[in-house]
Amino acid sequence: MTASPPSVPTGPVDTEPTGFYARDAQAAVLRETLTASGVDLGAYDLGLIDWLAGWEWGTVAVIIAWVARAAQSREPAPAVALPGRFDATPAEVDQHLRRILAEDVYLRFQQTIGGLVVAEAAKDVRMEVVAPGAPDTKEWREVADYIDPGKGGNPYPSHLQCSQRTGFGPCPGAPDCTPRETTKDDRARLTEGGA
Repeated sequence: MTASPPSVPTGPVDTEPTGFYARDAQAAVLRETLTASGVDLGAYDLGLIDWLAGWEWGTVAVIIAWVARAAQSREPAPAVALPGRFDATPAEVDQHLRRILAEDVYLRFQQTIGGLVVAEAAKDVRMEVVAPGAPDTKEWREVADYIDPGKGGNPYPSHLQCSQRTGFGPCPGAPDCTPRETTKDDRARLTEGGA
């Protein structure tokens, strides 16, 4: 039989909340409150929740109350229009991924895609040099191996790429870049430019 949780204050706290709640249950209430309040949780967040859940109920209950009261007092976030699967521009996809991913995660995502593209290009170079009469076969293979991330080449792109300026390029604000909303002018410029 599961014990019901001690009550969480709903207003300003003048005295320490009392009671006992097991660590796992306190962690669950913290996670649920943060998620219900619109907080996206990463691995480090979850680790801190587990650490915080080891504190006494009075401390945990007040923190839960703060989060819940703050969530109730804020204006609801406007609905985010998700880019369409077939009609989103690269800039719209960039904007959406910037809203939902941390910069380091987004860079690793870009590097995964970039690495696959460079590896495919390096493979094409290797295939071309085996053609009869291809000049400097050994040198071309060495160049292909040098840039191929699968053979020790650098990660590509080396810096976070963004659509915050004209087209895509290294993010001028990384690692603390704040995305701006795509305007109609941005959308027209990027679709006309083929980006």
